[in-house]
Amino acid sequence: NVVLYGESGVGKSSLINLIMGRDAAKTSPDALACTTTHAPYDVTIGGQCFRLWDTAGLNEGSEGTVPAAVAKRNLTKFLRGLNQEDGVHLLIYCVRGTRATKALRTDYKIFSAVIRDSKVPTIVVVTCLEDFRPVMKEWWQKNKDELATYGMQFSGYACVTTLKDEPAESPDIHQRRA
Repeated sequence: NVVLYGESGVGKSSLINLIMGRDAAKTSPDALACTTTHAPYDVTIGGQCFRLWDTAGLNEGSEGTVPAAVAKRNLTKFLRGLNQEDGVHLLIYCVRGTRATKALRTDYKIFSAVIRDSKVPTIVVVTCLEDFRPVMKEWWQKNKDELATYGMQFSGYACVTTLKDEPAESPDIHQRRA
């Protein structure tokens, strides 16, 4: 069980589609989120089966599709239940490649605390780095110490773009995706 969580619009569903190699999870560019509850997606990679869990976005505010307080409460309950049943094997914290915000730190602390006793590894996947120059992974080198000062410790990281490979896109974006 691999659980993806993070704010609304950071690309959790798009990351699932990227991992699966097809459009399995619904995505939307709209202002309101389209993932309203947790949903499983099964994938086999290198002969090993994984269940990826997409979750409702956090911090959408009280007027969002899923109000922030409800999303956090639901995710906490889901993580506890899943951890007691089949276990949580990996948490993937999806974040936008921007500054560390108070919400980012708060969400990390809340959800890593829920499964702390199980010693579940948490990795961070930094999205929306299409324009980060010269290479996306340098975002991590420039920002990992700042995240650590806020108590955010990760077992691993990935700096990605989840944009689809479109024939009409610029050659530069196409090259950065490859």
